[in-house]
Amino acid sequence: MRTGTGVVEEVCPNGLAKIQTNRNNLYSPCSDSMCADNVVIDAVNPIGAKKGQYVQFNIPDAGMGVKGIICFGVPLLLIIVCGVAGYLLGESWQVKPEMTAFAGMIAGGIIGCLVLKGYEKKINNNQTKAEITGIIS
Repeated sequence: MRTGTGVVEEVCPNGLAKIQTNRNNLYSPCSDSMCADNVVIDAVNPIGAKKGQYVQFNIPDAGMGVKGIICFGVPLLLIIVCGVAGYLLGESWQVKPEMTAFAGMIAGGIIGCLVLKGYEKKINNNQTKAEITGIIS
């Protein structure tokens, strides 16, 4: 379990809160990206933290390996497989195989994004979200 701190940006009526935190509190693939220094995450708010309070939260580790494979491996695999399929189809259609390979890679990237979006909707529940564990004075 990873622990971090942040400021409550918004308290939602469904028992969640949006916390602004430094991206260094997140897992390394997320924190190493070239993005803004601060990010907003959703967290379960069992202690009733209010907007503007400085809080401590925990991010569960469960399933991080599977999530990493789905997030990074599946889209890359789809791009490669669709690129190879496009190359082979290009040869059979008497079209430049490089062009159909490129089109296949683009299609694989789009399919990979759709797979990620579907997976995100499937796992988007309170068991996979960060949880506010304390208010820091």
